[in-house]
Amino acid sequence: MFQLIYVSDFAKSLGGNDLQEILNNARTNNTKLGVSGKLIKVSHHFFQVIEGDEATVRSLYSDIKQDPRHENVRLITSKHSSTREFGDWSMGFSSLLESQQEYDAAFILSEFAKRDSFSQAHHQGIGLLLKQV
Repeated sequence: MFQLIYVSDFAKSLGGNDLQEILNNARTNNTKLGVSGKLIKVSHHFFQVIEGDEATVRSLYSDIKQDPRHENVRLITSKHSSTREFGDWSMGFSSLLESQQEYDAAFILSEFAKRDSFSQAHHQGIGLLLKQV
C-alpha cells in the first residue's frame, strides 16, 4: 500500500460545478483502480490523501499536476504503509469552516498551504490532522 498527500490551490477558473465533477470522477475512477482517499477543501486550497498501488497513485498525482483546476501543486509526503487509512472511501470529502473545531483545523491547514516545502516534522502532523477532519 502506498499513500501520497499533496496540497494545491484552486485555479482561478474553478466554478461551482467543478468540485462536484472532481468528486464524481474521482469516486468512479478510484473504485475501478482500487484507490481510496480523501479530499479536503480549505479556503482556496485542496489537501488530498490518495492511497493504493504505488504506480497507480503516482500516475494519478501526475494527472492532478496537469489538471487546470489545480495550481501550485505541492507534494507534502508519500510513504508505504501496511494498511489503508481511508479504505472506507473511494474519495471522502470534507469542506472545513462549519464549526469552531473545523475552523481551527482550517486555520492550521491554511497556514500549511502557504508553504512551498514541508519538513519531516510537518508530514506526521498534517497526516494526523487530515484524518480528523
